[in-house]
Amino acid sequence: AADKAGSRENQPAVVHLQGQGSAIQVKNDLSGGVLNDWSRITMNPKVFKLHPRSGELEVLVDGTYFIYSQVEVYYINFTDFASYEVVVDEKPFLQCTRSIETGKTNYNTCYTAGVCLLKARQKIAVKMVHADISINMSKHTTFFGAIRLGEAPAS
Repeated sequence: AADKAGSRENQPAVVHLQGQGSAIQVKNDLSGGVLNDWSRITMNPKVFKLHPRSGELEVLVDGTYFIYSQVEVYYINFTDFASYEVVVDEKPFLQCTRSIETGKTNYNTCYTAGVCLLKARQKIAVKMVHADISINMSKHTTFFGAIRLGEAPAS
């Protein structure tokens, strides 16, 4: 029985958050451009903690993490590209940018992912770079998550 419990501990810990279906205007609805309208689809509470107000996802265990995100942008004013960042402790880690034809309502998804060494208490968030855009927080097109792949490699 001890072996089974031990092997379960080595399973990758997962969190997957989805948009809650609302349309969001960045400059009117978001504090500092950080998306926070997430619903938890799956989350390992021993490894991850969601801060619903700020939209930040806190890591509770040191390790190597695969982080992914997709955002659907659907209206743009005054700019011809949409961009967002995945930030770790408010510093950019990943960025996703799409060119968009101005003057049209276009639905564009932008996906990015990467592997990052994280320490306990570090926070991950999805932050929009431009204020003059709207986001479709549909659960199928705007999402955010992480998988703990294992221990950080020995240096």
